[in-house]
Amino acid sequence: MTIRSVSQLIHQNDVSSVVIEIAQEYFVFSVEDLLRHLHGGGSTEVTLAELKLSKITCVLADERILSAFEILETSGDRYLGVVDAKESLVGILTDTDILSAIDPTVLVQKKTIGELVTRVEPVTFTADWILEDVLTHLQRMEDSIIVVESKIPIGIITTKDIFKIISSAESTDRPLRDYMNCPVITTKVSSTIEDVLIQLKTFQIKRSVVVNEENQLVGLVTQSELVGFAYGTWINLIKHHAGELKELVAILDAKAKVFEKSSLTDPLTGLGNRRLLEKRLTDEIGRMRRYAAPTFSMLLLDIDFFKQINDEHGHLIGDEILKAISLKFKELVRCSDDAIRWGGEEFAILLPHTPVGDAVEFANRLRTTIENYSFVQQIKVTVSIGVGQFSLTEHESLFFDRVDKALYLAKQQGRNRVVADTGTSAVEDLVAPI
Repeated sequence: MTIRSVSQLIHQNDVSSVVIEIAQEYFVFSVEDLLRHLHGGGSTEVTLAELKLSKITCVLADERILSAFEILETSGDRYLGVVDAKESLVGILTDTDILSAIDPTVLVQKKTIGELVTRVEPVTFTADWILEDVLTHLQRMEDSIIVVESKIPIGIITTKDIFKIISSAESTDRPLRDYMNCPVITTKVSSTIEDVLIQLKTFQIKRSVVVNEENQLVGLVTQSELVGFAYGTWINLIKHHAGELKELVAILDAKAKVFEKSSLTDPLTGLGNRRLLEKRLTDEIGRMRRYAAPTFSMLLLDIDFFKQINDEHGHLIGDEILKAISLKFKELVRCSDDAIRWGGEEFAILLPHTPVGDAVEFANRLRTTIENYSFVQQIKVTVSIGVGQFSLTEHESLFFDRVDKALYLAKQQGRNRVVADTGTSAVEDLVAPI
């Protein structure tokens, strides 16, 4: 069957994947595989035989649910085959099935969705964005694009919606408002985990869009995260089984470490995210106040004319450049420094125990390294950098504003340069572009 035929089959049966049996082994082709294939420039007329299909790991039907859950978690797969004693496929297990098996009444009643919401950064755009420009944000089943207006979610586009658009050969060159589902099903931060699980089951959705009391978007919690959290509440049900309890504790411990790391890490570049920067700023300011320790400096960087790179070479090339620049940051910073992706093409570097003069010297070394490096497709890139030193007499927000203004001056004065803010006025470190 061709990819187009399989897509129509999936669409007609309102499912998310098909299973292929080859020589008593089982493989899967899913909506996620389709999106990856199309993002890579693949044709819908190729056959399944021409693709590298994902083999399904199988377990016996009498296997304990915790073991099955651990296999899904460890492998990162979405599907687990269930076979009988003759190794014939009798079913497919997914996060949705695990979620359906959980009785919400066993959950901790006082736990709210607000305690989980910071774990996933929602992808948001305004309604006038063109769908084609944001398709790369939808590759996994739980991915979604939240359309906002004044921080209030007014629509949502999911991978399932994109699949329907592709399978019906509909164009993707119109604004998001033409494709989005509205109104958005939302959850208040004060809702209990039980309420959210019931909501996901009732509406058959894979994510909870969480809002505050003013209906402004706070964050997003996915179905698989809730499944993982809900397993923690099973401790009371199986605590008399020592072996299973030990297994569960190991699973939860591993999950907690993954969540802790992912909540402070930018998924594209592997650098820290703005949440990590806020945490580290608080740590450094606290250190200065408690121990009268030496001051620290911060760099704010912006890739010059990055929109032009995206427009000329595409967002995938843009992403490769972001990742390559991030690697350069990691090579040049000390182990005590923190390199952060602030957002888009903007970065921050926190330099503990560093006065502004040394920070400017480092910034120029970083700027020169980027300027002289040839990125993917031999693309040349430059950066503008603002530098500032923190003073205990100012508020954190004022400090950040000073460095941001220095960055603005660097761009205003021609880009590919470093501008330092001394606390009274911005002083340009005269570095003209080649």
